[in-house]
Amino acid sequence: MLFGSSQCFSLPCIAVTLLGCCVTVQASGVKSTATQSIALEIIIKFADDSDPGRRVHRVLEEHPADLSGLAPLQARLHRATGVALEPDRITSGAELIFRIPEEPLLETVRQTVSRNAQVSSARLVTIPHDNPRLPRARLLLHFRGSSETAGLLEKAFGEPAYRERVQALATRLCSPSGVPVRGVAEVQPALAVTVDRRTLLQELVAQLNELEYVDYAQPNATVQFMK
Repeated sequence: MLFGSSQCFSLPCIAVTLLGCCVTVQASGVKSTATQSIALEIIIKFADDSDPGRRVHRVLEEHPADLSGLAPLQARLHRATGVALEPDRITSGAELIFRIPEEPLLETVRQTVSRNAQVSSARLVTIPHDNPRLPRARLLLHFRGSSETAGLLEKAFGEPAYRERVQALATRLCSPSGVPVRGVAEVQPALAVTVDRRTLLQELVAQLNELEYVDYAQPNATVQFMK
């Protein structure tokens, strides 16, 4: 369920074909494995006879490089989904490509988990790189030394056999936020949480395709990036 939605979201996920591979990223001296190399971008084509559709065509005809006039549409989508969608570019076919920034999503998670008595600190970390298919931020959770969770993470660091238990822990801690997450054990010990991009995009695509003024929405699987 996407956070901030006006109603409970339980629609079946739409199958999408997305590129996935296993890579290693590093931030603030802590190494982590990211298993989902998916761009957090989504393509939306609005119905031509709808107000959003007419607005997009007007921008395309008059100022295709200036998307500031789409701010009301951006706010409307935020109210409908609870997710911040930032207009990034417009295609010749009047499709809008939106980026989904990770920091606001993880900040929502941070505020949620910070209320947990076992959590001693929750710190948002930015990961500097230019590849939109990789996580740009993650949340590092530390737990009180005497907690059962700290003991589990200490055992789980570097041990694949504990992967499912660590993921179950991340899901349990973060699910009240409504943001789907992935979790891995880190040193110290700590739990590194990133946005589950695959699940987020599937849920968001399904929800957007239910809006009467949307012709179709789909993940942008052809994004270009600098190496």
